[in-house]
Amino acid sequence: MKKTLALLLAAIMLLACIPASLAETKEISVMIWYRDIDDLDFANMPYFNDPENGITAQSGTHATFNQVKGSDWSTKVNLMLASGEYPDVIVRGGLNLEMYGVDQEILIPLDDVIDQYMPNYKAYLDADPALAQSLKSSNGKTYQIGWLIPQNINTDSHLFINKVWLDNLGLSVPTTVEEFEKVLIAFRDQDADGDGNPSNEIPMGGTLRNLVDGIAHLMNFWGVAYNDIDIALDDEGRVYSPLTAEGLRPALETISRWYNEGLIDVEAVSQDSNAAEAKINAGNVGVTWRWRMSAMGTDEAIYTQYTCVIPFSADGYHARLQRYLEIPSFGAAITAGCKDVEAAAKWLDTQFAWENMISGYNGAKGEFWFYNDDNMVELVPMSDGTRTVPGQSSMMYCSGDEYFSKVVMASHRIEKTEYCKAYEEAGVIEKNSWNILSRLISLTVEESTEKDLLFAEIHKYANESLSNFIVKGVTDDGWNTYMNTLNSLRLSDYMNLYQTAYDRYVEANQ
Repeated sequence: MKKTLALLLAAIMLLACIPASLAETKEISVMIWYRDIDDLDFANMPYFNDPENGITAQSGTHATFNQVKGSDWSTKVNLMLASGEYPDVIVRGGLNLEMYGVDQEILIPLDDVIDQYMPNYKAYLDADPALAQSLKSSNGKTYQIGWLIPQNINTDSHLFINKVWLDNLGLSVPTTVEEFEKVLIAFRDQDADGDGNPSNEIPMGGTLRNLVDGIAHLMNFWGVAYNDIDIALDDEGRVYSPLTAEGLRPALETISRWYNEGLIDVEAVSQDSNAAEAKINAGNVGVTWRWRMSAMGTDEAIYTQYTCVIPFSADGYHARLQRYLEIPSFGAAITAGCKDVEAAAKWLDTQFAWENMISGYNGAKGEFWFYNDDNMVELVPMSDGTRTVPGQSSMMYCSGDEYFSKVVMASHRIEKTEYCKAYEEAGVIEKNSWNILSRLISLTVEESTEKDLLFAEIHKYANESLSNFIVKGVTDDGWNTYMNTLNSLRLSDYMNLYQTAYDRYVEANQ
């Protein structure tokens, strides 16, 4: 008895020494997306777990992470949702809110949750009701926490040419498709990098259809602004498909010729962005499409060799790239499996405190950012090394007016903005953004289900066909088969579905 009593008293004394905040810490499980190019360890990040200033200490909630690379996200999320065993919170990466929120009720509506437990986030929503409205689903409820960082940009990608290689060969920056082709030929044949080996240069690199580095961007020379959903809006607000655009066939005929003449990386049709980036970082690529050049994991000695050029218009066409809209994307959701919604909401909302947002995206205060004499946030130029903060996987939501009134734009953001301004002035950005269709309009549950079925077959076939056309060439028989198959896959029904939803959106916002 005495021994038992002594052990009990010792246990009580030990518990008394534990800080109340730690003893009362709640637990949640989080499935979190992160970019393939990042090497992150969320569990050991000071941002979350610093004993005094981390999100755990501030919110009183500790998160156990299941972190998933972007390339694995769709597969792992679908498996998780099918299993019936849900994490408390899902962060970034994207979800079908109509299916898993409105229809299946796997995600809980958050309107009351935001009002009760998320004052930081609610203040940002209240500051711009129009942006907040874009986060609602077809039933008028909100199943997602938005994510928004203003960047003052208008498109995903820009065309870059290695200026040092041009100078080595005595060439000027091309201004036409014909001059562009001559540059690619010279990069292929004339030892552009000056290392004595004329066969190790890749005239043009990239992937097939990635929105940032896809060689499919070359189609925009012929007025084809391709995107991820295979439909777009013309200048009059009519839904059309880039897969059947007038300029697509001549574009593919030229791209195929370039590919088969060794002017485009032979692996571009099959490699991922990591492989494409590795070739840029090795100094082997003359031309590429890219988000920007600095703060992309590339050594300064290499990325400073490139210059951004305006896309060229092929004869009879006007160059056109897809327009990027700065509107909220998916930030987080709370699932029906969450046993403590209040704890989950407070954990998320703590990240929306101003300094937490800046630190979560950029790095610790004092090391990666500071307040200048005007009390503006000054960002230290971003390192191209391994990130040690969540970055795009942290919570961020801020309208442009507020963000730019508080933050001095970093050099890498100014770089991207300048490219976008030049592209806008050149008139090579589509008038109506495809993001209106992908992120602003609301589809009913029935429309969303139908859309998913149609898109899966159309997009799969489009990828296969575009790859085959580039590798094997375009023939009359092949093109007729392509058009007939898209018809049989009900491309017109897919477009009409979105036209109906878009018309409904326009009417509701008049």
